[in-house]
Amino acid sequence: MRETYRVLELFSGIGGMHAATQIVQTYCDVNFEIVAAVDINTTANAIYRHNHPDTVHWQRNITGITSKEINNLRPDILLMSPPCQPHTRQGKRQDKQDPRSEALQHILNLIPQIQSLKYILLENVQGFESSEARSDFIRTLKDNGFQVCEFLINPTQIGIPNSRLRYYGLGRRSSQSLGLPENLQEDFSILKVSLVALQNSFIVGKLEKFLQKDVNEEYLLSDKILLKYNKILDIVTSVSERSCCFTKAYGQYFEGTGSVLQQCGDLDAAYARIQPLENEDNEILETLASLKLRLFTGLEIAKLLGFPASFDFPEESSRKQQYRTLGNSLNVNVVAILIHFLLLS
Repeated sequence: MRETYRVLELFSGIGGMHAATQIVQTYCDVNFEIVAAVDINTTANAIYRHNHPDTVHWQRNITGITSKEINNLRPDILLMSPPCQPHTRQGKRQDKQDPRSEALQHILNLIPQIQSLKYILLENVQGFESSEARSDFIRTLKDNGFQVCEFLINPTQIGIPNSRLRYYGLGRRSSQSLGLPENLQEDFSILKVSLVALQNSFIVGKLEKFLQKDVNEEYLLSDKILLKYNKILDIVTSVSERSCCFTKAYGQYFEGTGSVLQQCGDLDAAYARIQPLENEDNEILETLASLKLRLFTGLEIAKLLGFPASFDFPEESSRKQQYRTLGNSLNVNVVAILIHFLLLS
């Protein structure tokens, strides 16, 4: 008989953790029941509900959740991806002093009162591993009988052609030593069993496997963007085996927010031609237009993040909203591997 785990999904966003449990359930002899998903962001919640209409979903501030409410859900597993802004390179790195850290601190205060919890997984940005918030997280888990294992890993390390270096903190409640390493793991070495179990669940190799056909020309970069940002664009092609991390500013800003796709032409020849040109906008534009540079679509990014083919956006969802919510999401495949490791390895 398949064991069923009751899952509480906090900071649920557009449902990346939920999608990860579905992968593990598909390839392994376990079931997951999402007893509640919780987030305050109305746009992300609309996308979550569009894809998981039957899941209990609370739109509310997590700082208002009580231990009684959580205990009524009887969760075995807590999955959470708290706000990353207190720890990002682009932010002020105010750590616990940032008001957006309050929700995580609130949950840490509740953990001692939730006796049904057996497993915890937290995802956050690079930088969290050296934060005060991380110290509180690890201390709370250890004080409440959890064995801890931490990772700073990137899906590119297993052949997925999109960079998303992230921190993951795992906790498993056990009175006996599980032999987990205490140092931060920076590759997938100890995840080999889980990688093998889920190897057919994710796509590796060239970007062409992730691209849609007949993408609308509205995704082509405008003349204004081509003239202003052509020297800093990260340009990839369908046969590239890499792409930059897509952030919530993708499509608005063009430095360090994600790659753009070259659909035709010779990139080196085009840039060699425009390099000596100054104040000759028409010729520069004509040359760059031959490359047909475009943005990745929301669904292409979602596929790179490991969301299933069935994933979709509500009809009323704007392109900006899609990019913002995807930028705040996570790599589903990596989380699935870690859930498998946490529960089954």
